Amino acid sequence: MTTTITPRDTEAFSRKASRTGFLGLLLRSAMRRKDFKAGLGIVAFFVAMALISFAYLPFNPLSAVGPSLQPPNAIFWFGTTNIGQDVFSQWLFGVRATLLVGLLAALMTAVLGVTTGISAGYFGWADSPLMRVADVVLALPALPLLIVLAAFLKPDDFTVAFLIAILSWAGMSRTLRSSVLTLKRLPYIEVALLSNVPAYKIMFVDLLKHTLPLILTYSLFAVGGAILSVVSLEFIGVGPVTDYSWGSMISIANDNNALLAGAWWWPLPPGLSIAILITGFALMAYGLEGAVKKV
Repeated sequence: MTTTITPRDTEAFSRKASRTGFLGLLLRSAMRRKDFKAGLGIVAFFVAMALISFAYLPFNPLSAVGPSLQPPNAIFWFGTTNIGQDVFSQWLFGVRATLLVGLLAALMTAVLGVTTGISAGYFGWADSPLMRVADVVLALPALPLLIVLAAFLKPDDFTVAFLIAILSWAGMSRTLRSSVLTLKRLPYIEVALLSNVPAYKIMFVDLLKHTLPLILTYSLFAVGGAILSVVSLEFIGVGPVTDYSWGSMISIANDNNALLAGAWWWPLPPGLSIAILITGFALMAYGLEGAVKKV
């Protein structure tokens, strides 16, 4: 998923925000939108669950603690697996693992995309080389290549996040580069250029501030994409090796024919959670996007 914010939208937002404050205007505009508030509520719920998992897990996610394939009840809220593991404890720990990789990958994607995009738009000599590299990355089949790399590397969470970022930064970079080329014509930026303000200050203070809505919107989409990628890796068995991540839970349930055995409570919680969490980040991104376009 990519944002549809155009350089013209960014320029219009920058002109108004320069008088009222960038972050304040963005948050006020976004909080007036129902899609942003709905997405924020969904994400806040899962973040709260992740924080709770650090302090409380009902049972050891890997230990057999009850009868096999026990339906949901007062003791085992989400039932048990085929060997008596508590599905709720696995799900609760999986929230933490899924959010960690998603947010880490989005952060790395933003760093790479912002650095290359602003550099390409600001320095004429860097534009063509960086954009040719971005074209190559965009042409790569991201998920199949990610699967191959993960299968060879047997990665941990950090490595998976880094691989996702390496294959995801190009879209943000190209979009930012277009916005920077437009924003360079603003009187404020032109004065800074003529006044010999250091290049790093113009790039990573002035231009970064003006492109903040675009960066935040793209980063929210990137979190959802990263979560989907890491869950896909876990499902086929080449992601970070844990039996209590959401993708692994679905994979193990599928291998044991949980649905055919009537144990719908085993794959359903992680499957629904993946869809709801990705939808939450997408709603926040669409809300920010709409807020920028209507300013």
